[in-house]
Amino acid sequence: MFCSISIAILIGGCTTPVTPDFTEMSAKYATILEQYQLNSILINIIRASNERPLSFLDIPSINGSGSVSTNPGLSPSINGFIGGLAGGPLGISSLSPTLSSSFGNSFNFSQSSLDNATFLQGFLSQIPIGTAKFFISDNIPREVMFSLAIASIEIKQANGKSTRYINNPLLPEYPAFQAELYKLLSYGLTIDQVKEEPKKNSSPALGRTANYSQPNMPSPYQSPGGYGGYGGSSGAYGGMYGQMQPQSQFKVCVDENKFANFVKEEFSSDIFCKASLNASKNKSSKSELILTVRSPNTVFEYLGQVVSAQNQENPYIVTLPPSATTQARKVGQENQYALLVVRKNDSSTRNFARVKNIDDDVYSIPANDNGYSPMVLKIISQLLSLNKVPGSIPASPGILLR
Repeated sequence: MFCSISIAILIGGCTTPVTPDFTEMSAKYATILEQYQLNSILINIIRASNERPLSFLDIPSINGSGSVSTNPGLSPSINGFIGGLAGGPLGISSLSPTLSSSFGNSFNFSQSSLDNATFLQGFLSQIPIGTAKFFISDNIPREVMFSLAIASIEIKQANGKSTRYINNPLLPEYPAFQAELYKLLSYGLTIDQVKEEPKKNSSPALGRTANYSQPNMPSPYQSPGGYGGYGGSSGAYGGMYGQMQPQSQFKVCVDENKFANFVKEEFSSDIFCKASLNASKNKSSKSELILTVRSPNTVFEYLGQVVSAQNQENPYIVTLPPSATTQARKVGQENQYALLVVRKNDSSTRNFARVKNIDDDVYSIPANDNGYSPMVLKIISQLLSLNKVPGSIPASPGILLR
């Protein structure tokens, strides 16, 4: 009796509760999702380079579970032959308690296709100028943002003659586009928000409201901007009493700097950020700047062209030398200012992202010497997220993986 009580106490003292580490599990899921998102963007860039349809999936939910099982036991140490008494000279001399624990975790997630009208409507629409403004910061070089966002630059002279520069690295005239872009960057090309007092409208008829434009509401389907330099208006509005607010618009424009005199010699005055919104309506003897802004879809097409240029017979890596406002980064690294570095069938095991296409070719972004590649994928990820509005992700998943 004494022995059995001692054994129970010993087993109870060795039984330590084991709990699942949910923090570690959560971190693991987050890491998997991050790599999933990077690879999803890269594979669609590769599809665009091969002129194949793009396809996007999203993971709306992840369900994880953890379990712990504990199995206590006794291991006897036998001295002599079976049949002796416990504790006697011929039998079980001691009992050793054992405790085995096992921990397991599992998770399942659902994948939903974004190939629907709600998502594609924003994906195929021109990037609003107000959205592009979010990416104008000290951390993102302007040459990177404008290279992604601008499809072409057109200089229209007063006599009607115009010159158009296409942002396509596969075209022989691409260096001319880069030269024109960097000239505008030296002039202070940016995106700014400008305001102007609206003209007073006539008094509304009794029982009706004035035909004021409504304030700009957050939506991925804002009216296109970029042709002529304006977009994303936040207009004046009022009710029965005709109360008006200052008109606010985002404008692709030039800040006045030390090159302002050169700008004034070439372009009309409405190119400056401080110019009146109505200035563009007045005829000028100077040239007009017209920038065509891309949609998220054509951004993928452009990056596909960048990848194609690297894998053609005469490889060419799109490089964006630092402009006056660009901070030095990745000093001493190869491809320091490359827009996007994608290697085909590279044997390196350290990669930022790595995917296999339908032809079994492996494309990868190296972990080092990758230039602006991580920054570009971050910008693309944010542009895609802006189009994931209610209704774009189906309520019922297309695929459930366990």
